[in-house]
Amino acid sequence: MNYHHTWRYRTCSFRNICYDKSKKLFHFYQHPNSSRKPILFEPKEGHLYDFHFKNHGFVNLVARPSRHESWGPTIVDDLIPTVDVTKLIQPHVLFLHWHVNRFNPGHVIWEDIFAPFLTMVRLGEYKHKQAVLIEYKNFPPPDSKFHKLYNELVPAYADKVVSLDEYMNSFSTQFVCFKNVMAGGATPMFSPDREHFTNGKERILYDYRSAILIHHGVDINQPPKTHRILLVNKTETNRRTTRGIKNLLEVERFLRQTYPEVKIDVINWKGMPFRKQMHELHSTTVLITPCGGVSSTVPFLPKGAHAIIMDYYVNKAAYRPAAIWKLGESGSMDSAIWNYFPHIRKLYYQVRDPSDFEFAFPGAINSRYDVQIIIKMPRLKELIDTAIQNSG
Repeated sequence: MNYHHTWRYRTCSFRNICYDKSKKLFHFYQHPNSSRKPILFEPKEGHLYDFHFKNHGFVNLVARPSRHESWGPTIVDDLIPTVDVTKLIQPHVLFLHWHVNRFNPGHVIWEDIFAPFLTMVRLGEYKHKQAVLIEYKNFPPPDSKFHKLYNELVPAYADKVVSLDEYMNSFSTQFVCFKNVMAGGATPMFSPDREHFTNGKERILYDYRSAILIHHGVDINQPPKTHRILLVNKTETNRRTTRGIKNLLEVERFLRQTYPEVKIDVINWKGMPFRKQMHELHSTTVLITPCGGVSSTVPFLPKGAHAIIMDYYVNKAAYRPAAIWKLGESGSMDSAIWNYFPHIRKLYYQVRDPSDFEFAFPGAINSRYDVQIIIKMPRLKELIDTAIQNSG
């Protein structure tokens, strides 16, 4: 972490810091009569005396940062202001959400809003429902899906989430000084090449998941006593009917005929309140779901439950050289994070060749995005039987 270029992975807690509303800058104060102290002991560059170096800041604020999403305060050789100042003792965390047009709940839940929780826990500064999360820029409007999901997640562990500009302008003073501002540590949780970062953080992920369930009134100590199979009908998508289950009705008939003693439900998450989704999931023992954003709530299943998650077929258009899956293989899209929730058991339904899917619209070529999965019943039965036999 001593290299300047590791700003993408650094997590920091800042003291002696104030926001100057007239300059719209965070100032880090050093005593004017003392010699400047090194900020970083850089192996190649030697002592660094600034939070900004080679066009980037000191920490990142988002899971997939460019230098434009890096941040660091401006050092000021002065005493901390004592006049025209508001002093805040609550912990504060700076962050950004992945500012993209396509809303994906998985990235909001497990990257954008998880990151401040992770930052506080790693720094030993977590105080339940006391922190204020400050979005540095691009705060989503109240009617956006991003903002609505913020409201479902943030109260589970923090006091509130605010826009930097609006929050600072709510104070009448020029300076707003903080006892503690934390920043950094966000990471792409869904990227297989970052699994080394996720490794060892299973308990933090579980505690975050549990806090959300508890906030929505779920008793996490009361798992279901009888089996329930939940089949997800994906209808809402950012593209044209993609990554759903093509033969959903056939699958439903098969389930009801093969497992008459088990409660079978088909569910469509579209329009369902988040709170109800949490209760539906925690009363499920076997979840059958497509991959991608629609599977983003898999970790909210109860302890001992099984998730049967559709893979995708890796054709030339879907192949990514940096990914671990090669041409002709069955790729488990989100396994890089789901595998770190050991309280549930993952059974990936493999998509082995072009007979296992159908392109969703004319001209589609990418088997990762633009397909519907055709489920083969014998293969599905193997997974469900495994789930039922190994439950508990």
